Amino acid sequence: MTKRLLLRAADARDVERIAALHVASWQQHYRGILPDEYLDQRAWDERLTLWRQRFAAASPPWVRLALWYGESVGFVCLLPDEAPERGVYLDNLHVLPGQQGRGVGRALMAAAAAEALRVAPGRPLYLWVYQANHAACGFYRSLGGVASTPREVDTAAGSRAQALSYQWDDPSRLL
Repeated sequence: MTKRLLLRAADARDVERIAALHVASWQQHYRGILPDEYLDQRAWDERLTLWRQRFAAASPPWVRLALWYGESVGFVCLLPDEAPERGVYLDNLHVLPGQQGRGVGRALMAAAAAEALRVAPGRPLYLWVYQANHAACGFYRSLGGVASTPREVDTAAGSRAQALSYQWDDPSRLL
């Protein structure tokens, strides 16, 4: 990690910042996947509510915020107990539009992999991504993720979309 990029633990004081990053990423990458009405009118309130609930929980999730010269540019969230039989679930990885190509996503993935190895040694790391999110799919492939067969899933907007799961049987390969 360079001096330009800092990853730090997020907490309840970062809820609005995380929700804003989440929505900005969705608005950029999920057009045509989620309805525009949802992205433009409902996503903010729903993501803000979600992150408030998560950080108010007795055991808040593991979240790392990426700061580029002090500005929030991305975040990653692990939910290790979501489906332990499957592995450690990486629920969110978002980098602001225009910030890709600086190594932020790779640094966030490495941090998530290190945490996965710490909390669940020997378990794979996995995530879900919309199949139509070609940039994200390419990124995960470039990191050695193995894709599943596509399947139709419910979206946060209440619609359906094709999704892939990417998995790393050995998360240490992301370090």
